[in-house]
Amino acid sequence: VLVTIYADYIAPLFDKFIPLPEGELKQQIETMAKSIDFPLTKVYVVEGSKRSSHSNAYFYGFFKNKRIVLFDTLLEDYSALNKEPAEGEDGENEETKSKTKNKKQGCKNEEVLAVLGHELGHWKLGHTVKNIIISQMNSFLCFFLFAVLIGRKELFAAFGFYDTQPTLIGLMIIFQFIFSPYNEVLSFCLTVLSRRFEFQADAFAKELGKAKDLYSALIKLNKDNLGFPVSDWIFSMWHYSHPPLLERLQALKDAKQE
Repeated sequence: VLVTIYADYIAPLFDKFIPLPEGELKQQIETMAKSIDFPLTKVYVVEGSKRSSHSNAYFYGFFKNKRIVLFDTLLEDYSALNKEPAEGEDGENEETKSKTKNKKQGCKNEEVLAVLGHELGHWKLGHTVKNIIISQMNSFLCFFLFAVLIGRKELFAAFGFYDTQPTLIGLMIIFQFIFSPYNEVLSFCLTVLSRRFEFQADAFAKELGKAKDLYSALIKLNKDNLGFPVSDWIFSMWHYSHPPLLERLQALKDAKQE
């Protein structure tokens, strides 16, 4: 239910969504969507710059009603950081204006298309549906095991509840303690799967001929999002749902050189 109503009714309460104006970028997005049979209906730009410089793009909607949302920080033409400061602004000097003018945030149209090619790859390869199915299976398993364990008197006795079996206490014991090893293993498996999905989506964008633009876009996004390009491989393998920048660039390198 939340997936269905969030983007249309909840998200607009916190951010301003405006339709992407007609132009070259919108035409290119519609052409790319049509080439892979993505049922695109609308393209929005959201004012994400009000809260942070984080850049992103996503799609939402079920069946034949898909919509694409671009953060204004992803687009050079829309990023507030790239706009000229107002005349006569207090404390403004020529040096500050020069720094603001030279500091570019966001991606060019070709790079935006490459990022969208990656996101649409998730849809084309069924990653979204697979994640929903895994989530629902996990929820069913957790509540099934909860139903089995909640009646075990020895479980409560181990925590000092000999005469009573409070449901809330059982909930805390089962989900915080009993499921702890399971959650760690599941989290690691989902992280590995997520990283695999990211490489597959990059490969999909590569097949669309966007390898070179995605290569440069990933570098820009890592810089805009204040990411650190180097990370320990064991730590990242356990904690990072997205592969580190250098690993993704290496996977794209051969196609970029071609």
